[in-house]
Amino acid sequence: MPSSIQLTRYIPFLKRLFPQKDPVFIQKLSVDIWLDDIFIYLTIEDVICLRRVNKTLFLMTHEPIIWKRFLVRLPVPIPPLRPTLRWSLDLTGFQIEQLVAKAITADDNWRRISPKFSSSTLEFAFYEILELKLLPGGQYMVASVKDTASRRFYICIFCLDHPDPDFPPLARHSVPTRAFNIEARFLTWADRPGIMVFYSMRLPEDGKLRGYNLSELSNNPNVDPPYPIRHECVSMFVDMTALEVLSDPSITRKSQKFRDRAAKLSQPFRMAIHFVSNSPVEFPSLFEFDGRPFAAVVSGPEEIILMNLTTHQLSSIKCQRIPFFDYADHKICAIRVLPKQNQVLVIRSLRLRKLEGVRYRPQDRHTMELHTLPDAGELGVLSLPDEYIMLDDGNVASVHISDSYEPLRGADHPFPHDPNARPLPLSVYVCWEDLGGMQQINVHPLLSYDERWYYDLEWNHTQATVKDPEHHVRVIPGVRRALLYTVPRNDRSDKPKIKTLGRYCNPYSHNVEYPHGFPPEGDFSVVRYRYVRPTHDYAPIKCCSPAFDNIAETGCTAITWDESTGRVCMATQKNMKFLILDVRKMVTPDGRFAQWRRLQAMTNNA
Repeated sequence: MPSSIQLTRYIPFLKRLFPQKDPVFIQKLSVDIWLDDIFIYLTIEDVICLRRVNKTLFLMTHEPIIWKRFLVRLPVPIPPLRPTLRWSLDLTGFQIEQLVAKAITADDNWRRISPKFSSSTLEFAFYEILELKLLPGGQYMVASVKDTASRRFYICIFCLDHPDPDFPPLARHSVPTRAFNIEARFLTWADRPGIMVFYSMRLPEDGKLRGYNLSELSNNPNVDPPYPIRHECVSMFVDMTALEVLSDPSITRKSQKFRDRAAKLSQPFRMAIHFVSNSPVEFPSLFEFDGRPFAAVVSGPEEIILMNLTTHQLSSIKCQRIPFFDYADHKICAIRVLPKQNQVLVIRSLRLRKLEGVRYRPQDRHTMELHTLPDAGELGVLSLPDEYIMLDDGNVASVHISDSYEPLRGADHPFPHDPNARPLPLSVYVCWEDLGGMQQINVHPLLSYDERWYYDLEWNHTQATVKDPEHHVRVIPGVRRALLYTVPRNDRSDKPKIKTLGRYCNPYSHNVEYPHGFPPEGDFSVVRYRYVRPTHDYAPIKCCSPAFDNIAETGCTAITWDESTGRVCMATQKNMKFLILDVRKMVTPDGRFAQWRRLQAMTNNA
């Protein structure tokens, strides 16, 4: 059968030739012929057109094998499959179709000259939201919450794609005070796939509150506490098996079956590590090293602490001052552990503004450094950078480094990970205090003599700065894409008003197509039309949502996003709801899909 045949064009003619009282012979074909000999020549648009013809084709086009074939052939970045997703289980087939739709819609929206959010949903959170973190794929979200009286604080995990409206949190863990610096990632712990949650807390050093609420303090590490406090870092593990049971869309949460399932489950949160420091901790990150989960934080201005979440062993290095700038204060602004090359990428600011007795310099200087990781169990290792380069001068508000994320692979997932594949470039985003905007720097991987990829600081490429003459630019980084938003220049609070929300496209690319840094693999014929690479690096995203306007005007207390699906979640103060912005509204599964098996048996026996 020629691949150029478009069956959807002939369906209207067939319906005219054969009225309702006469049989439509094409529909007498068996289901296997449709799936194995017809749908393989159709694009996604063709399948959607067939879905609109009649009820038979509507149900048939939801067959999981159709969308599984599309997913493995997609030429765009796909949302990571969660480790417990059963690829061979037809009960989750509708989720495969949603993954295909989300991947194409998110990529198309990012390529558009004028991107937009087509769907907005207000979800009831049952608590006030303090901080949010979306997991890759956009289905699960970790949140730091509190009650309206600011007396009880929790870590909650939400399922955002459940068809039941106002679905409560899947899991909840009580914490003694406000949790901030939330970090979450799919990791394997104790040979179980799940979600590793990492967060920080502030508590009195002697355990006495003295009538002062520490949760009201700003997240800024330079805050001046009313009395001595200690800083605690906690890592909790949540088994994905329990979350899958509770988020099963085929079971109503008010049913007895749901209660019976929930009663058989053990406590969802399990302690992985508890670390206490006298210095403020910043920039938490989670990563995997030799198949084991690790966490890293910055304690104080110059110490990096690594935590083995399996053995509870600690290691640390103290970054020594750059010899040529020994007279300046050094402050770590961001880190990213590179386990495959046994190094950590560090961005440091050289505080020249505060120097006395030397020539006045109005702007700080900044370095990008690579340090060797310490051996297991070594503490306080003094480390000079293996190599470093100087960045542009300026007063920095924040620095962000993209993650080199490699999602976990399930036993029957169709995408085997190639450890020798070329990694994506690391993106460093520098947000300036003044109105210079945001600057992005790419660090590209190189291939060593022993056929291993590594990052070299000499192979960096500075991109054009995104400028805004009236507002400060803030960034939420991603592996391939970044989300930018602007705030008023005089707003230094933890709840800034949002003036614009936009997408950022990396202008550097080896290929004319975006967002691939190298020629993509896959069959482009799965979709008819592709947007070309955007001509502008930055473009505001249109959002016609009164709820977004209210959050932007009132002040945003928490914002997170998932680059693979384009989903954004936001919350404002003194509100027990959070807003979900999607580039496309996804249809939740309903009872019509339960008829598919009966229909398949009837058509095969006809």
